[in-house]
Amino acid sequence: MPFGREDSFKLGPRSVIADRVLVGIQAVSLPAGKFLEIGSSLGMPKQCLPLLEQHFAEANAVFFGIEDRDRGSIYKIYLEFWEKVRSEVKRTGSRTPQLLHLGVKWDPDRPGLYARASYTCHPLLSAREVTRRIKDIYAQVGPESACDQALGIIRRGIKNNPAAAMIYLEVGESDNPRYSFDINLYKTGIKVADAADELRRAGAHFEITSEAMELALQRLWQCQLGHISGGTDRHDREFLSVYGEIQPL
Repeated sequence: MPFGREDSFKLGPRSVIADRVLVGIQAVSLPAGKFLEIGSSLGMPKQCLPLLEQHFAEANAVFFGIEDRDRGSIYKIYLEFWEKVRSEVKRTGSRTPQLLHLGVKWDPDRPGLYARASYTCHPLLSAREVTRRIKDIYAQVGPESACDQALGIIRRGIKNNPAAAMIYLEVGESDNPRYSFDINLYKTGIKVADAADELRRAGAHFEITSEAMELALQRLWQCQLGHISGGTDRHDREFLSVYGEIQPL
């Protein structure tokens, strides 16, 4: 069936996770039963089934993700409610935050354990308002952070296409301290290569070797830069992730 794909890398303290894949499928192409069957076959905890089943009918797209790490893999499933959010904002002009993605994440080596992730869209923000919210998130990281590098990437996108719409989300997970942002930069038209200077500086901030940083960059070098996310992860550690488009949905 038709699908889209994003690959990404995640920077953290003295760590770069480069094997991260996200596959998206239009919900109309995938019956709910098959969607849940795929999740179960990947070891998704049974407690997740009622949650996903309850909200599947509202979703316009579904996503399957995997993050390969030295100590094992993390699996992820998301429902996206873009059409629902867009129609509400278009109809009312409301700036009220709305749930855009609902996700569950689990480690198949730790049966029964999972995290629920909520990606809340803040509609119709100006670039100045986005900047302020991102600075507020990084204020909780501390005085030394990758805030300047993240904002530098966003400024590159705005410079390339000042009229581009950017979708800004804030992310939280159940039972852990994650607090982060995710901003969609597709409409700005920049490539990962265009943000290389900022990303290399972010790599230096995280104390990542130049060799490891270049390997991560070269893999996505000519890809359109889809979105970036940053802040603190579920272990209360700072991170910055960069997503490149491999195949459009």
